[in-house]
Amino acid sequence: MASVWQNNKQLRKWEGKHFKENSNGDFNYNLAYPLEDPLVNAISKYINIDKEYIYVGAGISQFINTIVGLNIWERIILPDIEFALYKRTSELHEKEMLFVKGIHLNDFIKNFQKIKTNKNDLLCISSPRWFNGEQLSKNQILEILDFFKGTLILDEAYVDYSNHENEMLDLCIDNDRVIIFRSFSKKFLASGHRTGYMVTKKQIKNMRNTIIPPHSVTSYSENFFVSLLNDKKILSAFDETRSYIKCNRDLLYNSLQEINELEVIKSDANFISLIFENEELCNKIYESLSGLAGIQKFNDIVPFIKIWINNERFSKEVIRRIKETI
Repeated sequence: MASVWQNNKQLRKWEGKHFKENSNGDFNYNLAYPLEDPLVNAISKYINIDKEYIYVGAGISQFINTIVGLNIWERIILPDIEFALYKRTSELHEKEMLFVKGIHLNDFIKNFQKIKTNKNDLLCISSPRWFNGEQLSKNQILEILDFFKGTLILDEAYVDYSNHENEMLDLCIDNDRVIIFRSFSKKFLASGHRTGYMVTKKQIKNMRNTIIPPHSVTSYSENFFVSLLNDKKILSAFDETRSYIKCNRDLLYNSLQEINELEVIKSDANFISLIFENEELCNKIYESLSGLAGIQKFNDIVPFIKIWINNERFSKEVIRRIKETI
């Protein structure tokens, strides 16, 4: 996955063609006019959202560190299984944390509804979830906002592999208690460029001066993604790539969901997670998949294995090894 830019002739040709213009270090960024940032404008045009609601940063990680660490929050609320940087950032800033149980989203929402909240609480949840790829529906978000009094961070790092990638943007603009994080790392398989963006109508004092490119994002990455977002042919090629990944993800899901010894949750991300009641079986399956790229094992509340989707041959080999082990 990480080598797609080296392995794909069309992408290599495009990168070589644009290298000279993209590597121009004379990036004209005027701190007096931050909304004239070319990448903010390119993203605004691409997602059809006013540029005043868009912020560019060095990947979602910068936004997590910046937003979660703000003094305005009294309490950080997290699912009991979530991307670890949220917890580490909360600990670093000595924030009070509350963890809500729920392997499935419906269980999480039921448990969360029992908790009394206030306007200075911050809920951080990935959708599709970092843990298993399960995605919150618009109705579920509206349900949460109905009983939750605080601000919601919706981390959409994997949203480009769902079938509802634009569903939450209007909701974000209609409600100033919603903050959306997005990444180009997954969308364009370009994690080394460390670039992402935030969309929110929420007014936070000095926010645009806190997250200012190119001090956080390199001029090459800025130019690179401006060129990419304006190239319909390359955008179409990535649409095809993501469709291929989704097909192989669904192949894995459909082939493994009938196995009683493990649980596979329908994923809207570029991975599938296998959840186990039996840690010994989890370890056994993990060992059977050794030597394959993109296999991770976790024991965070429940034992689970995360399988990052590759090609059809990879999916079939994963299925074969798991069924032979079971």
